[in-house]
Amino acid sequence: MKKVSSIISLIGVLFVLVISLTLVGAAQAKVIKWRMATSRTPALTPHHEGDLRFAETVNKMSGGSRTPALTPHHEGDLRFAETVNKMSGGRLVITVHPAGELMPAFEVFDGVRKGVIEAGGSWSAYWTGKNTAFDLFCSAGFMMHPADWMTWLYEGGGLQLGQELYGKYGIMYFPFSVLGPESGFRTNKPIKTLDDFKGIKLRTGVLQTIWVLEQVGAKPVRIPGGEIYLALKLGTIDGAEFSVPSTDWSMKFQENTKYWVTPAGWHQVGTVGDLMINMDAWKKLSPDLQAIVENAAMSNMVWTYTKTNWESIAALEKFKAAGIKDSELDAESQEKLQELCIQFMEKEAAKNPDYAKIAKSMVDYLKGFDKVRQMEGRFKSGSLLKKYPEIK
Repeated sequence: MKKVSSIISLIGVLFVLVISLTLVGAAQAKVIKWRMATSRTPALTPHHEGDLRFAETVNKMSGGSRTPALTPHHEGDLRFAETVNKMSGGRLVITVHPAGELMPAFEVFDGVRKGVIEAGGSWSAYWTGKNTAFDLFCSAGFMMHPADWMTWLYEGGGLQLGQELYGKYGIMYFPFSVLGPESGFRTNKPIKTLDDFKGIKLRTGVLQTIWVLEQVGAKPVRIPGGEIYLALKLGTIDGAEFSVPSTDWSMKFQENTKYWVTPAGWHQVGTVGDLMINMDAWKKLSPDLQAIVENAAMSNMVWTYTKTNWESIAALEKFKAAGIKDSELDAESQEKLQELCIQFMEKEAAKNPDYAKIAKSMVDYLKGFDKVRQMEGRFKSGSLLKKYPEIK
């Protein structure tokens, strides 16, 4: 009898062991792996062989032998992926691939849309060739400080409008980085009046800024961040803007430009990065994994804003020590540029219903919150508009 009982007990133990191993195997089989391609500059990040090859070229041209620095934008992408990986307990693993590793910077949107990759990180202004309304989820001249972006996106309906727009292309959208005001243009000639813009080639990425520069006689050029250094070095452009001071320092603007056109950020008071997820890949996630992705993206907004602010303190001093000179636009020029930014929004809203719907929501928010800003006086974040775009 004891022998029979022992056999039954052994069978029971074996059964439990088999079930446990089966469950472990099933859990391991359910690990989801995503590749996230980005539009971030690969030239200055030392994490990939291709980046190092490009960096070696840059260093030879500049007479140096330094290890390339990690750019804040790429750091933000890595931090987002790491957060998801940890929060999911390894059930969702995201690997980050900067521009050029899987595809060029301007092809990330289609890569996500077609399912070539599961996710992408970029700036929505790069997708204005598909719909000009994408410009509004990146930045806006003379308006939308980072604090405004977070308020409008998370409480003012901006996130829902973004998901509606991206959803038309089979993509789930989340904002996952914000910074600013940006540094502005860095050039090899001083720019203090609108006349100084005439004839010079300037790199920028936002459609609104491209149009504004054209109106004042400049020749705007849209190229990815990874091409700016060589374009400046070879003289194919006369100046460029890219990001905040800490990022611009990592981009080595100090080696190829002499002037910093201020006030910083008139063209991009706040800049938002877009997380794009293929809709089929998104729908395959369980609700808890979807929540992890969404909250990791939100936490990345805070992290990128605070980190770039902190690092810009040292970067400003570095630019000064490198001999970069301040070139301040006069008040009249600033007023005219603001008028042109508003004109562009009104013009585009009249042509594109998607643009109009989003712009109206944004302007309605600004009209409402500017009343709060007036009460805050000298302690306000962002700036008060003297005139608002008229969006019907």
